Amino acid sequence: MKKDRQEKMLRHRKKFKAVAEILDKEFPPEEYKRGICHSIWARKKQLLWELYGIDWKSPAELNPTTRFD
Repeated sequence: MKKDRQEKMLRHRKKFKAVAEILDKEFPPEEYKRGICHSIWARKKQLLWELYGIDWKSPAELNPTTRFD
């Protein structure tokens, strides 16, 4: 499965970690339900762009023939 290369860049490591912390607060793991990954990825994309100008691609965007739930 393809992942966005930017996630592995050392210069972005702290940025992705900061966004992950925000997402953990907005989407507590104990409240996860089927299909929530799409909401999380949409919010992650929005935060990365608004806070850091990073145009991140979600797993769904990079793997269009794969179904996620």
